[in-house]
Amino acid sequence: GWFVASFWVGDGAIAIYNKDNQYLKVMGESDGGEFAGQTRFLTMPEIITPNAIYSRLRFEIVEDFTALMLMTDGITDPKFETDANLQRIEKWNNLWDDLKAEVTFDENNKEIDSQLLKWLDFWSPGNHDDRSIAILF
Repeated sequence: GWFVASFWVGDGAIAIYNKDNQYLKVMGESDGGEFAGQTRFLTMPEIITPNAIYSRLRFEIVEDFTALMLMTDGITDPKFETDANLQRIEKWNNLWDDLKAEVTFDENNKEIDSQLLKWLDFWSPGNHDDRSIAILF
């Protein structure tokens, strides 16, 4: 199996996703602030207090997964729309189907980097934030 540990800071997402058995484990909670667009950063002193550290840590052991995904809010905002939707397997299924339409997830795929980069350039009205994604498959 797999032991997955995460420390979540910011307003993106990290999740363990298994399409075959419809398993989803979102590995934290999205940070927000008092105002739109406000978030927390790893360099902020309040992030490294003992209580804050423990509240941001997550651990999970899974037998297998389709993908372990980490992404910025430039992806989560247009693809999930709300923090509550991060908990909906249907949204992750849609994201995975969208990714697979343009990216061939095969360790021998020499074009995977360019395919993923092309996918990151999707158009979403009103969403112009930076986009970064890391996928372990």
